[in-house]
Amino acid sequence: MRPTTDDAVSKRTEYLLYALIAILYIFLIGRYNAFDLDSRWFPSFSHAFVIDHIQTDPFAQGQFPNGMGGVIAFGKLAAIVQGSLLSIIGWSLGAATSISIVFILVSLFLLARAARRTGFSPNFTLCLITLMGFTEPFVAASQRTRYEFFAVFLLSLALYLAADNKIVLSMFIAALATEVEPAAVVIGLSIATFLFVANRKSRSLSTPLLFLRILAGAALSAGVYFVLHPHTISLFRSSHVTNISTGGTHIIGGFVAAYYVVYARHLPELAVILIAIARCIATSKRHLLFDWPALCAAVMIVASAILHWPQSAYFAFIAPFLGFFILQVFFTERRRNLIVAAVLLFTLPQYIHRYKLWSLQTPGFSQRDERQVDAAITRAAAKLNKPPSQLNILGDYALWFAHPHLFVNLNKRVVNPTTLHHADLILCLDQPFDPTAHITEEVLCGDLNPTDYRPIDQLTLNRRTIQLLIRAQAADK
Repeated sequence: MRPTTDDAVSKRTEYLLYALIAILYIFLIGRYNAFDLDSRWFPSFSHAFVIDHIQTDPFAQGQFPNGMGGVIAFGKLAAIVQGSLLSIIGWSLGAATSISIVFILVSLFLLARAARRTGFSPNFTLCLITLMGFTEPFVAASQRTRYEFFAVFLLSLALYLAADNKIVLSMFIAALATEVEPAAVVIGLSIATFLFVANRKSRSLSTPLLFLRILAGAALSAGVYFVLHPHTISLFRSSHVTNISTGGTHIIGGFVAAYYVVYARHLPELAVILIAIARCIATSKRHLLFDWPALCAAVMIVASAILHWPQSAYFAFIAPFLGFFILQVFFTERRRNLIVAAVLLFTLPQYIHRYKLWSLQTPGFSQRDERQVDAAITRAAAKLNKPPSQLNILGDYALWFAHPHLFVNLNKRVVNPTTLHHADLILCLDQPFDPTAHITEEVLCGDLNPTDYRPIDQLTLNRRTIQLLIRAQAADK
């Protein structure tokens, strides 16, 4: 069948939306959340594993299970992807964020294809792309270099394959997301839910046969996990795992509750979901509460409450299913433009505010700034008669991309006489990198004993003073 004029128009509009979303994401690089520690921490896992062949966490010296502790138990797939690409295009915050952006854009494309394969109209798909692309869960995933970019990609790919009834392959991809981050176990649960609901409608397989295929996909994924982490059983036994990657903290309701509780700006989104549920109950749309978007979201909500993990970044895992559900309730063909306009009017002013705030008042370090710090480190290495690649640096987390190799975070949890003794060079700031933080664990230049260290260089970038210090004993040699 030849495509109609309406199909061609919808396709052009869809591609225009992708372009607009890409432009937004690019403009927000370094301005959405310039002070995010994790956007240096997670790439440090990738650098340590891909470049230095270290599975633990040399940057913050975290120990599994109190955090991921590097890629010793999870995250090798994402580290390989991120680290390999950064090794080609260069290690910088901008480059790492660009990788996240590309994967989130591809995820949007896969979600759109999954929507069409599950029977939704082109106009519904356009609204879905707008809702996902411009609201904060996907924007946040695109602007951070945490491993959510890869987990969201696997979720979208699994849903796309599941919509095409590729049961074993979709479950394999979905379960594989658990290797990326342990909280991504909810992705496998949601895809399994989708497959059961879809099979209930089509009756293409008996329930036992469907269960065996789902189990086969999960088993294949488990095999890949143990190939990547052959010592994981002994690791779990020795670490006395309680709350993986939470640092021992938890919140009732898990990451779903954290998304709404920690950030009050998300409460309007919660209100929309509650109104959608109420409308389903009060009208003839009750059946939507038992369709796959609502059931997949419900499974994730329950799993999130059980797991207790408070990281709101994980909300990107549930966002697609909530997006499908909300649009199922409110969408009609005539409301397409209204829905698109409502999403844009709600989201764009927030991003414009962030762009202005972090461009003019509290800018982070740019790629150009990172290069200037790298040049200062090279000069210091010459004075110390050491190659730059062999310098053990103890520095503020914001400066990690300037020297990813042998860089330890200058943090109150990390700094001790041993780390100070082994540091060839200390990079410190005169004030906290994040001026909006009420509590900071950064060690500032003023926190160091001035009689023990001597300045070897100084830079002023974005109204922040960076000092390069060496131990007085080393300077006297």
